[in-house]
Amino acid sequence: MSDHPKLTQQIVADFAEGYSNFGLNPLMGRIVGLLIISEDPQSLDDFVEKLEMSKGPISQICRRLKERGLIEKVWIPGDRKDYYQAADDIFGKAYANQINKMQKNIEIAEKYLMQAQSMDSSSAAFIKKQMKIMKSFYELMDEYNEKFMDAWEEKHKEITE
Repeated sequence: MSDHPKLTQQIVADFAEGYSNFGLNPLMGRIVGLLIISEDPQSLDDFVEKLEMSKGPISQICRRLKERGLIEKVWIPGDRKDYYQAADDIFGKAYANQINKMQKNIEIAEKYLMQAQSMDSSSAAFIKKQMKIMKSFYELMDEYNEKFMDAWEEKHKEITE
């Protein structure tokens, strides 16, 4: 695994737990944890060996992580296997994925706010009020997230140059 197998195992286990805490598949966390501490790209066979899991679920999770922009497939000359590495700024990309999910809540609030606008009753008024609160909450969160991502991009540049 590395020069420090116990540390690697702990990191992989903690990433699995962290991903699970966000309602995601723990295997995603294991793969991400392993990749961010691996200096070299890893093949599916490497994951099978190091994570002691079968290739099918690993391949499926790698596809999902790639779709989310968290890992990248890399080519190694002379080798026909698929290799993966953590995407540059994997943490910023993971956070951006969460932001996109939260932004959908604005759309939900707008959808039901519009529907409730055409209704005339006390329950419709209550729904409008709740949807306005929800929309305002997520719009404010979106503003802060935008500022945070701008600050993070500067910080990321600073620490990676």
